[in-house]
Amino acid sequence: MARTRVQLLLSILLTLVICVPASAWSADESKPEKLRIITHNVWYGFTKKTEPRYADWKRWMKAQSPDVVSLQELNTYTEERLRADAESWGHPYSVLLKEDGFPTGITSRYPIQDVKRIRQGFHHGLLRCRIQGIWFYVIHFHPSNFQRRIDEAALLKQDVDSLPEQNPKVVLAGDFNGFSPADQSQYDSDQQLVPFFRSLDQKSPGARNLNDGRIDYGGIQAILEQGYTDLIASRRSPHLPFVGTFPGALVSDQDHGTDRRLDYIFVSPSLRDQVESVAILRDPCTEMLSDHLPVTATIRLREPAGQASIFASKPELLQETGAGEGPAWHPKLGLLTSGEGNINRRTPAGEQSVWFRNAGSNGLQFDQQGNLVICQSAQRRLVRRSQDGSLQVLADQFRNTKFNTPNDLAIDAKGRIYFTDPRYGDRSSIEMRDDSGRQVEGVYRVDPDGGIARIITHEVDRPNGIAITSDGRFLYVADNNNNSRGGARKLWRFNLNPDGSVDTATQRLIHDWGSTRGPDGLKLDTAGRLYVAAGLNRPNLPYETADPPTAGIYVFSPAGELLEFVAIPRDETTNCAFGGADGKTLFVTAGGTLWSIRTTTPGQVF
Repeated sequence: MARTRVQLLLSILLTLVICVPASAWSADESKPEKLRIITHNVWYGFTKKTEPRYADWKRWMKAQSPDVVSLQELNTYTEERLRADAESWGHPYSVLLKEDGFPTGITSRYPIQDVKRIRQGFHHGLLRCRIQGIWFYVIHFHPSNFQRRIDEAALLKQDVDSLPEQNPKVVLAGDFNGFSPADQSQYDSDQQLVPFFRSLDQKSPGARNLNDGRIDYGGIQAILEQGYTDLIASRRSPHLPFVGTFPGALVSDQDHGTDRRLDYIFVSPSLRDQVESVAILRDPCTEMLSDHLPVTATIRLREPAGQASIFASKPELLQETGAGEGPAWHPKLGLLTSGEGNINRRTPAGEQSVWFRNAGSNGLQFDQQGNLVICQSAQRRLVRRSQDGSLQVLADQFRNTKFNTPNDLAIDAKGRIYFTDPRYGDRSSIEMRDDSGRQVEGVYRVDPDGGIARIITHEVDRPNGIAITSDGRFLYVADNNNNSRGGARKLWRFNLNPDGSVDTATQRLIHDWGSTRGPDGLKLDTAGRLYVAAGLNRPNLPYETADPPTAGIYVFSPAGELLEFVAIPRDETTNCAFGGADGKTLFVTAGGTLWSIRTTTPGQVF
């Protein structure tokens, strides 16, 4: 009898375990950690200036690795075409609002549910759906009537109020065709904007761009009054210049007026604290993809699973002088650094000496044969110092023009050398120009046979650090214009072709340091994580801020997520390199000082 009772209890417990849904046990684990969203108005469905724009756009979108894409102006699109586009960047799910006029659409890495297409009352229509528990509204408001935009915002509110939950998580993404009160100072100072819209209203009797002769902010104000947060405005630094989303350089041959922000991502209060990052993706690549610039935001859905620190120790100060830049490790020599005009040596035992006097160097790296490749900034050239001490000039000019100041380098598994060529300080004497006479601060490749190619011309503002993944698929470039107000302080990734050329249409923003010091030296570990020396602990006004202090080492995953940061207590952090007997010591140069940090993973070695 007792045995039967025990068997019955076990049977009941087993039934309970089997019947409990998996989501009840691991609801969080079933969700992705975050959603990366991109919204983009693609300009007449690529029916204008079609190629190479359309092909470039699809490659660009794939390189961004988005999770959700909100699209406007999908003119002439069908469900089948949108599905094919979505599949090209890895999205198995897509929805098109309509197949006439100016359709909107959405694509997703995850299932799209609760789709609703609303056309009544909206000039272009409204597309609503749910992805990973978030309600997405793809917006394309009226292009030329401020009152219609206000009315459309009211209709949007009606639909949100009808959602079957309290405090729903909502994302509004798209082309709102309206002006934000957060940007009013920009528009007030623009002497061309009101006359431009006045002429449009005069040409089209039905147009009401202006409200009693003034810019109207009612459409966006109505969205803000519903409690939504304008992500770009909420994260914008007061130290940076205004950045709009329209018109792009693609339509510079047409009169579309002056720079303004029409494309937005808004989130409801229930999502505000989950926003990790937001950016207007304005760069030479996106300028030529459409008349509008894309906007992106990343929303965290759950906390990542606990993981041990990438670092196994705190930073340790090794020396106070002699280590300004370019650390490079050699198993016998120890660590070489550029500092005080020389290349200095620190042996594995910690002894210090001058190894190459008056080298005039910056970036250093040993090749597969144990020779040291040197960016000689002072001499404006790239050289190789053999183990016998002899020097060979690898590159000192391109198309009969001297380089600017070669800064840093990387070597791939095939022995090809990639180096950056910025010009810091006075740029009036730059000799390097493109075919149109424009100054070039580029990235170059030197092949084993001695051939030299420019692989990046204007895609990067001022290239600095550089790194190549071990499989040769990706090129990282640090973009650090630190002596121009509003200059780029960004980390980029490009796809590398097998021949060592760059697919510029795949340019992807990994991180933006905003108004502080941007990225400098870069190194990879064997897990594919990128270590970036960046930031500033003391402001360099008016060009750079340091509030809060930002100098240190930033570690990014292969997917581009910031994993960890370790602060270095010096004014600036310039470069880093792996070394030590096991390759797990990260040496860091910072304001002439040298630091070491132990890591859990060794550095990448070809």
